[in-house]
Amino acid sequence: MHERRSAPRIRTQRGLTIMELLVASAVAGIVALAVVSMYVTALKAWDRAGAVLALQRNADLGLERIVSDVRRGSRVEIGSGHTSMRIYRTTATGDSLVAAYTLVGDEVRNQYDATVIDRVTSVRFTSGNGVKVRIEVDLMDDLGTPGLEGDDATLQMETVAVCRNRSLY
Repeated sequence: MHERRSAPRIRTQRGLTIMELLVASAVAGIVALAVVSMYVTALKAWDRAGAVLALQRNADLGLERIVSDVRRGSRVEIGSGHTSMRIYRTTATGDSLVAAYTLVGDEVRNQYDATVIDRVTSVRFTSGNGVKVRIEVDLMDDLGTPGLEGDDATLQMETVAVCRNRSLY
């Protein structure tokens, strides 16, 4: 006769143990913490890049204006301290002021007291011959807590311009 063997019984589980829940929760927490940390780091990098871009655009526009005025002039005079500059154009009737720029607080302003560049930490105008001008400007934007240097966006720019309207007079 044939003996009938009984099929092995498959043991089914109907839930998770406490230990499995704790391990799964710990792993999920670590993964979530890593994702949040990467997200926060990416947001900070995005903010800093945006602030530096804004500073660069601010400086570019202001320096373009200053360089344009220098090119229209015949000569420049640099003030003591190298934080101011006057641009003149020589004509048959004498010198006339084309433009003037001065550092006032954290702004470079023109002769009409209009702000040309803001968020400036320092500016330096230099000229050896009164015709060729070197302009150096440092800008800073505090993105967060004042006094915390790690969250500041800074930018240094420089350019050189030459007076192109040399007079025959």
